[in-house]
Amino acid sequence: MSTVATTSPPRQGGRVVRAALQIAVAGALLAFLVHLFGTRAVTAAGVAITPLTALGAITLGLIGATAQGLRWRAVAAGLGDHMSTRHAIARCLEAALLNATLPGGLAGDALRAARRGRAGAGWDGLTSVVGERLCGTAVVVLAATAAVVRLGRTDLAAGLGVVAVVVLAVAGWSMRRLPARTVAACLGWSVIGWLAFLGLFVLAHVSLARADVVPPLAGTRVATLGAATLAGMSVPVNIAGWGPREGAASVAYELAGLDPSVGFTTSVAYGLLALVSTLPGLIPLLTSLLRARRDD
Repeated sequence: MSTVATTSPPRQGGRVVRAALQIAVAGALLAFLVHLFGTRAVTAAGVAITPLTALGAITLGLIGATAQGLRWRAVAAGLGDHMSTRHAIARCLEAALLNATLPGGLAGDALRAARRGRAGAGWDGLTSVVGERLCGTAVVVLAATAAVVRLGRTDLAAGLGVVAVVVLAVAGWSMRRLPARTVAACLGWSVIGWLAFLGLFVLAHVSLARADVVPPLAGTRVATLGAATLAGMSVPVNIAGWGPREGAASVAYELAGLDPSVGFTTSVAYGLLALVSTLPGLIPLLTSLLRARRDD
């Protein structure tokens, strides 16, 4: 008992320090970008939120969470942890909401991993979450690598390619016990989830363009810029996804010969729509809280 009492506070203190550093770094980056482009670049993004775009965002969010739930279920089953499709999707909807509202962008995933551990999955509960998340991250970084090549910066693309190889290697190690068909399914669901994120970015840009906030662009160009921007979300030092993503968008638009402030505004609009897209997660979250209170 005394050992737990002496080791637990330092661990908790370490987590608090890491969270504070994440907030400080991401907050400083956002403050710098706002100083660079002005507050109008932020407020202008609000026009992207309309009843129609909110409905589109929620639809894309449901598609993305469903793809992640099916991806998680496939990986977990391959490791011997069987769960229902309904459970997997509900937990991923809940995780998406928590990831979008808490620092680091991983709190929801940590919660579902912990729950699987308590449900008897043990170490495999954590491994399945890590494996499927890394698989998704690898797809995001690979897509960003191709986008940066298209933008003409092979040097930056080479760096992203190295990151993608490292992520793939770690993901492969975590899923080394899975059959090839399960790994292929994981990659397939990851691509569908990435397409949902990319759809949100396109929706944000089209909404802003219709409001004459940003210039209209060809669909392939918006998709390229979106793919490069989404890589910023893979950086774990963020505030609920904000920070590196806006920096990546500014750089991507500048590489494309566009005003970087347009990229910043589009990324802010994407962030707002992404937050709206996670609202269905309130249903399983509140259901879990009410069930826990009733059990107490």
